[in-house]
Amino acid sequence: MVRCIRLSVVNVIATMVMLMAGQVYAHIKNDVSQFPDIEFSDARFDIVILVGAGIIPETPVFEPDAPLTQSDLAVWTALNNNLGEGGETPKTDELAKVALEKGLVKSLDGQATYADINELFFQGQLVLEQPAATPTKAEAASFIATRLTSPEGAALLEKRGLLSGPVGEISQVESRANADGGSSYFITLGGSTMPMYSHGRVANGPTDLVQWQGRKIIRSFIRKQGDLTLWMYLEAEPAKPAAAEADAAAAQAADAAAEPAAQIDHNLLYGLTAGVLVLGVLLFFKRKRVG
Repeated sequence: MVRCIRLSVVNVIATMVMLMAGQVYAHIKNDVSQFPDIEFSDARFDIVILVGAGIIPETPVFEPDAPLTQSDLAVWTALNNNLGEGGETPKTDELAKVALEKGLVKSLDGQATYADINELFFQGQLVLEQPAATPTKAEAASFIATRLTSPEGAALLEKRGLLSGPVGEISQVESRANADGGSSYFITLGGSTMPMYSHGRVANGPTDLVQWQGRKIIRSFIRKQGDLTLWMYLEAEPAKPAAAEADAAAAQAADAAAEPAAQIDHNLLYGLTAGVLVLGVLLFFKRKRVG
């Protein structure tokens, strides 16, 4: 009986340790797990970037095709100015009201425009083609995210405490134990090894970052915290689909199989040509003799 109780206690402790270890990576999200309704949006990676930067709140859904409202923009502006917490299921109404009370936005009613985004995020520095147009939420996210590394977006990037990170092929991914008993991903790219922020975001790849070894990074952001530099966002180049790889392999095999046959066809053609020439010469001399 005592032995059974001991075994039960050991099993419970082991289970708790496993659950705690699993929680280390629970907050790393990608474009699949971030919002359930952005899977087919062209802006899904840009949306994930802005969530990771703390500008877009982690609401249950994003509604990428909905027009950007003044209330939406107020929430994004409040988060961008550190007037409240984003996180999961934030109090968006309170964030919008704070932005209004601080005079960052003039109203919470109606739809927002590109001119509004330009003013609130880029100090009106951008030259706009359609300043009065209302973007969808997805278009607004892309409008902001794609300009983070531009001269106009430098102040915004700095305000969020972010820097553009290196790009290239990941040469190594390790899971290392932390002093607090948890673990972190350490990712090596271009000779630099840095840990991934526990609430980091990734795009075009799984949340299990061990599987990212060998993947090519085309966009990344990092954050410096004292002497420590953390990966905040990693975006991988699209992986070659398995079907495409299979098709390529089949095509190579077909080409390899066709080479001997092609060689035989060429040899046959050469032989026939030579035979016709010889026959022509013989007929020529035969006629000459007869004449």
